[in-house]
Amino acid sequence: MALRLDAFVLGMVAVLVSGTSACSHRELREREIRDLVALVSVHEGDVAEEAIERLVPYGPLAITEIEAALPKASFTGQLNLVLALRRLGHPEAIPLLLHLAERNEFEPVRIESEVTLRMWARGTGPRAERARAALRALEEKQGRRDDG
Repeated sequence: MALRLDAFVLGMVAVLVSGTSACSHRELREREIRDLVALVSVHEGDVAEEAIERLVPYGPLAITEIEAALPKASFTGQLNLVLALRRLGHPEAIPLLLHLAERNEFEPVRIESEVTLRMWARGTGPRAERARAALRALEEKQGRRDDG
């Protein structure tokens, strides 16, 4: 009986430790993404480029942090964040790119967001289909704006 209990206790300790380890790993990953997004949003040139490259493996996990950083970022920071979304290449970025193309205060950010959607729309597959749908919505909204 003692042997079974010891095995059970050891198993529970292993589960608790692995849960703590996974939590710490997740927190470290989130902190790294946040730090990289901050670099992209405040730096230019090689620093921003390196940070974007390091963000790419995180894929869609980086999109939420990019979205959170956009309102506080300078004009250049916002352009860098759009370029980061382009490099990530994930379809989950399409609603954010559409929003930026429609409403961003800086025309170059609007243009780069639309350019990204157009690049993706030329492809095939689900990302291209979603990008084409976003562009249709954008053109419809711009058409209404021009009419009214």
